[in-house]
Amino acid sequence: MGVEAETGLIFDSEVCKGCKLCEKVCPNRAILVLRNGRGFVLEVGENCSECGLCTDFCFYGALKIKKNGRTGSEFSRMIKEELYQLGLGKVLIDDSKCILCGLCMANCPNHAVKVDRMVDLHKLRRGEITVHGDRCIECRLCVIYCPTKAVSLRGGKPEIDVEKCIYCEICSKICLKDAIEVRCDSCRLQPQKGEYISGEVKVDEEKCSQCGICSEVCPENAITVTKLLSGKKEVDMEKCFGLDCSICREVCPNMAIEYRYSPEKEIVFNHRCNFCGACETFCPGNAIEIDRRLSELLDELPIPFELSSGQNNRRKEIIIDETCFGCGLCASVCPMIKREETVQIVDGKGKVISTEKCTMCGTCLNNCPVGAISLRELG
Repeated sequence: MGVEAETGLIFDSEVCKGCKLCEKVCPNRAILVLRNGRGFVLEVGENCSECGLCTDFCFYGALKIKKNGRTGSEFSRMIKEELYQLGLGKVLIDDSKCILCGLCMANCPNHAVKVDRMVDLHKLRRGEITVHGDRCIECRLCVIYCPTKAVSLRGGKPEIDVEKCIYCEICSKICLKDAIEVRCDSCRLQPQKGEYISGEVKVDEEKCSQCGICSEVCPENAITVTKLLSGKKEVDMEKCFGLDCSICREVCPNMAIEYRYSPEKEIVFNHRCNFCGACETFCPGNAIEIDRRLSELLDELPIPFELSSGQNNRRKEIIIDETCFGCGLCASVCPMIKREETVQIVDGKGKVISTEKCTMCGTCLNNCPVGAISLRELG
């Protein structure tokens, strides 16, 4: 069952990626993350000690812990303190370099970055306006051609709304009787950006997956990302389904997997990998193995970081309803269906053969054009 309590573990199924890293770091093996349709549910055993270690290594903000009126575990506070003493953080923004361009916010896959920008338009749009109302003949050319609708006629005289005016000088240039004079100072004297742009970058560390994409796209090298995990990834290409399969790349939440062909297929992990293990969990050929360990920056902290193997004794269900018309798109994206080891297309309908080799990655149901496929795991 899902957990949505005011205290203890709180689970957000909408952002869970199903990587099951929380299962692996739980010292009591008290957690199960189970596929339920397009999303996931959390089951917590009675042996859960509410240590919060699972929340510290949930890189997508799906798990939080509230205890004694506080959010976050003691481990997370130790991690932050240790990084702070080293002059680091999960995500560190150098305000002296940041230009508030917002590329980090636009490219963050987990919406963990928010850039608040404020522009002082009065400093940006500087100038002076003089109106000679007695010269106006009410031709309305100034009103018609003002790009910001800042000019209006009141009592036979032009009025300019300085909140809208951008000092473009169009009204003064087009006025046949020189009834309006506009001098644009900001057109001639360019102020320093710091004079009219201010703001800050906010990072929700609970949602930050430490993929480093924000640092990668920052044009000023103003962002430093510190990963909590390190290790190595191994791929057994003899088990990999090769050209028939792209599931590891599809399920990676951080776009950390690339394929190269020289000429055989090669799986390459780039620097965005945070060792969450979604690829390992959902690989249908069991070809990927990830060896994780705590970052050397944190290895002296008293964190019970012993990775378990997780829970594998779970039952699975594949349900295909009557809306299936046998298009075979599911087989084109799932090598197990293509091999007829999980599902067969019989007489224009999908028929479940076995669930034994299905990894519940969800690729079939996410690509089914009529939503005929449902997946479910039972703990």
